[in-house]
Amino acid sequence: MRKSALIVTALLVATSAGAQITPGTYELPKLTQPPTLDGNRFTVPGEWTGALEQECSSSQILRDGAQYGWRDLQLQVSEVSANQLNQSEGEDAAIARSDNDALATLWQAWDDDAFYYVAEVRDNVRDVTSGERLESWWERDSISLYLDLNNENTGNDATGTYVNLNIVNFVAAPQNSSPVTVTLETTVQQARQATQDPDATEGFTYAFRDAGDEFGGEADYAIEGKMEWDAFLRVNLNSKPTVGTTMGYSWILLDPDNDGGYGGQLVCWGFAAEMASYADYLFSSTKAGPGAGTPVEADSWGRVKATFAQ
Repeated sequence: MRKSALIVTALLVATSAGAQITPGTYELPKLTQPPTLDGNRFTVPGEWTGALEQECSSSQILRDGAQYGWRDLQLQVSEVSANQLNQSEGEDAAIARSDNDALATLWQAWDDDAFYYVAEVRDNVRDVTSGERLESWWERDSISLYLDLNNENTGNDATGTYVNLNIVNFVAAPQNSSPVTVTLETTVQQARQATQDPDATEGFTYAFRDAGDEFGGEADYAIEGKMEWDAFLRVNLNSKPTVGTTMGYSWILLDPDNDGGYGGQLVCWGFAAEMASYADYLFSSTKAGPGAGTPVEADSWGRVKATFAQ
């Protein structure tokens, strides 16, 4: 089993108890037009207006703990998320494991063809060259979206058995700048199987932008991605989502900081290693993009009931 999976699982096995707590269900608005994939959410006026906005950060995990409770307060493992950032060699203790170490703000939406997101990431050090093996995506600055595509809430790293887990990882570097910039990990015979084969990853595209200190760090970046439903249909997705569909998800922000291997991560909106804990997208007809209205904020009226009716 992978080092990152081992770390997450160890925390969950040691601290989970009682009924399963999830971060809730969130309305996923529908884009009026696909975004321009360039890593800049302002290229087209209103391009991401109305999209679901969520944060993956140490502050968000503290908010989660205050709202949902803690599995381990000392380790900063809430009931629905975990701060697993490390203090790297030479890294200021005041920065390590804080929002100045790593923070991502994510805007998310969909249309009939694909799922889309743009992430603006604050980072103090960028490392996209680490990795013991080509498939070791968790050892590079990158963003992973975990999807329970058919929302079956079944399987976890503790048992090593899955039903329909899919992971899409985009590295904080231009797509195709190395053989490892896009990784698709799917469920094959109830086990996780990773690939970076161009034929297998066709339909998963993104743009990377070096953002300097734009978001408050020193090595900031943006990733704007597209994941086609047809690509997921090739693996574990039963059918394309429509208005009213729910789909489980969890985000991981990877932050190795030149550690020469697994260097830490933020696990947000459900434990990636525990599918029953995932937050849910509720696919909505609410408009996002040019001509849409107010952004859907996760911590206010963005939360909706799973029984939401159109």
